[in-house]
Amino acid sequence: MTEQLVHEPVSETFDAMGDTYYRDPARAFEVERDKHSVFWYPYMGAWVVTRKEDVEYVLSDWKLFRNGTKGESIRVPESLQDRIPADLISQLLVGSDPPGHTLHRSVAGRGFLKPRMDALQPVIEQRANIIIDEIQHLGAANIVDAYCLELTTRTFMALVDLPYELEPMMRQARDDMFSILSSALEPNGTVDVWTRWLEAQMVIREYVAERRKNPGDDLISEMASAVDRDGNPLLDDTQIALHIGEFAGAATDTTAQAMANAILFLSKKPEYIEEARTDPELWWRVFDETVRRRPSGTATRWATEDVEIGGVQIKKGEAIWLALASANTDPEYYDAPFEFDIHREVVGDHLAFSKGRHTCLGQPLARVQGSTGLKVLFERLPSLRADDDIPLDFFRMALLPVRRTLPVHWDVPAS
Repeated sequence: MTEQLVHEPVSETFDAMGDTYYRDPARAFEVERDKHSVFWYPYMGAWVVTRKEDVEYVLSDWKLFRNGTKGESIRVPESLQDRIPADLISQLLVGSDPPGHTLHRSVAGRGFLKPRMDALQPVIEQRANIIIDEIQHLGAANIVDAYCLELTTRTFMALVDLPYELEPMMRQARDDMFSILSSALEPNGTVDVWTRWLEAQMVIREYVAERRKNPGDDLISEMASAVDRDGNPLLDDTQIALHIGEFAGAATDTTAQAMANAILFLSKKPEYIEEARTDPELWWRVFDETVRRRPSGTATRWATEDVEIGGVQIKKGEAIWLALASANTDPEYYDAPFEFDIHREVVGDHLAFSKGRHTCLGQPLARVQGSTGLKVLFERLPSLRADDDIPLDFFRMALLPVRRTLPVHWDVPAS
């Protein structure tokens, strides 16, 4: 007879699919954190860890807390298993651990080094200005689509040097990747999603093969050119395409979400816009404080043995959801934690980019792109503000509250 596990404490009020959570994830965790710093969330079958100290503890020990998914949790549809083996999905950086993760991350990381990202800054600025040239006459827009995602997608296409006509495919691949990842705790993947994702992968593999023969100065070429001491490729075409597909979401949507959130915060504190326009060095603080207050991502782990966190017993094999938004607003670490304050004395000590072996690989790109995107936007459209009535229009995924709509308005520049 199978032992029935008892999970306590269980939150009676927390709802990761509710409007309160989508409106402000950190605020949704505030009440829960005060009652139970660790609680069971039946909807996802996972423990939720809310305090910064506990979150850092989990992130720091990759052996005790395995990353990403519990092996078979992301299930490839049977009809596609001959073309998408399960061990391929386990190689995603977001869901793997050493030793495989170490090799893959070291190869991919060469394309995200800070000097390369800093060198990309003029390209980002140029493309941001082109986008604003296209929309400035409108006076209003859904800024998520019209600017934030448009900029991050164009930047990513430049980073990997893929042709303009592949942008729609890469945008769809990004959304499909999020759907596949979220299926680990919230089954919602369909055969159609997996099929589209596979078709995009096949196209990317062709470009990887070509870059091996004719490398350029781009992320795909950087990964394809990485060899061992004997001259053998460190990653094959399939593995590189997998990571490019993974980065299509990680390098575009999270930064786009952060820029949209920054616009929301700045609309309530327009004095910061004027400060940063006067001193452009402040834009990186605007971006950093935004992701502290409302991080664009989250993290999950799996206990490899029985463990106690925050006085709660967690069994081997159980899922743990790390509430980064809660950790980043823990009053034990931050004064006035819910206040959006670009002049905080301590900057960058938050967990928006995770910590440890799984610190966000694209963090240098996110910081350069986010701060540059905001700088150009408000230099060109200083009157831009979020509308008073903001719809709660999100992709309804428990792990990733991805905003689809943020209506804004601005004074049309005189022609």
